[in-house]
Amino acid sequence: MKSVPSAKRLTFFYFSIVAIALVTIHASVFEFTTEDIEHLYGNNRLMANEAFALREFADKDLTGLDKIELPTEELSDVNTPPVIYLNWQVLPEGFPDPTEMTLNEQRELKFSPALGERAYFLKLIELPAGGESYQALLVIDNTLYEFSEGQLLGAHAKQLAVSLLLLIISLFVVMKIADRLTRPISRFANTLSERSPDDLEPVEVPPGTATRELLKMVETFNDYQTRIRDLLERERAFNRYTSHELRTPLMVMKGAITLLGESKDEAFINKQRIRLEKATGEISEFIETLLSLTKAVEGAELTPRTLSEAELQNIVSNHQHLLNNKPVKWWVQVEGKPVIRMPEAAFHILLGNVVKNAFACVEQGVVNVVVDSKGIQVCDTGPGLYGKSAASEGFGLGLLLVRDICHRYGWSFELTDNSTYGSSGCTAVIGFPVED
Repeated sequence: MKSVPSAKRLTFFYFSIVAIALVTIHASVFEFTTEDIEHLYGNNRLMANEAFALREFADKDLTGLDKIELPTEELSDVNTPPVIYLNWQVLPEGFPDPTEMTLNEQRELKFSPALGERAYFLKLIELPAGGESYQALLVIDNTLYEFSEGQLLGAHAKQLAVSLLLLIISLFVVMKIADRLTRPISRFANTLSERSPDDLEPVEVPPGTATRELLKMVETFNDYQTRIRDLLERERAFNRYTSHELRTPLMVMKGAITLLGESKDEAFINKQRIRLEKATGEISEFIETLLSLTKAVEGAELTPRTLSEAELQNIVSNHQHLLNNKPVKWWVQVEGKPVIRMPEAAFHILLGNVVKNAFACVEQGVVNVVVDSKGIQVCDTGPGLYGKSAASEGFGLGLLLVRDICHRYGWSFELTDNSTYGSSGCTAVIGFPVED
């Protein structure tokens, strides 16, 4: 597996790049700036002294002169006056041959320490004087500037050392900050790695510097854990409900088979055959519906069909046994000609579970099933949503399957408590999808 660097390592790496860039920029700016200033300074001095010479010697005869020293403010060993050489023979040793230079050409001349560590700016000029024109070499001593540049380099080295020290201190501070910010994340990761797969309890915020991003991460993870826990609970409840739905018809089938072996009465045998057919039909419908929930909706499943009162009566009457020995009446009311888009087996499971839930909860009173073009309402006079008996909880698990079927076909499902409207019981509302 490819090694992934830590946040501290990445912080150090990127900060080092920035530090190197800053030092490089600092050094290059100094180098370029000093060089540019030196050339600008030399060029300006050459221009100023050339203009002075043109004014000063325009009316003077320079015949027989080898060189002319121009005045300067202060003289010293490192600040000699500008000189105009008229005779190339008296040029100091190491100077270039002016005959190899072009008019107005400028050069910078530096001598090695063996020759005295001096520096000059040279310019070949044309000097009119006394009615004649002379080719002259204007020489400006730049040793003072070079000397100052050396001192400036020393000062710059101190500044660079201070800058490096500040960068090191900054890196230390940044690493400390990175450690404080990443330590809670590392602890969070260690906590998750040490948790067992079955531990779905919320995770507390790790100790340390709590940032907004860390709090959001922990909150999102806990929400995800909650969804997983709810999904597992729903799956367990669905499994309990599925086993109940399959066990009941299987027990009916087993009992009918046992009774068939003990009787030869044709009427009795026919009755048990009907029970077997009904039980196998319920199992087939239930399994078909479960399998359909795992597949994509096909066009054939959405073929519209009209609900009849007889079909609704048959679905409700299949659960009549839940009302044995109960003073409860029920009826079905169909308004108009409602059209649905759902397979018959899935619809029977859907409505059957809602009716079964109502029959199991109500102890006395009525159960009304009202169907119109907008949906189905199953209203009972039982204890309501906040007063369910323990006996009704097993059938309430069937509402999980009801919600799944409604979700698959774009229907809506809602349970409302009738106490809000001043009566007892609850109402299950199944809404048909709105047609475009």
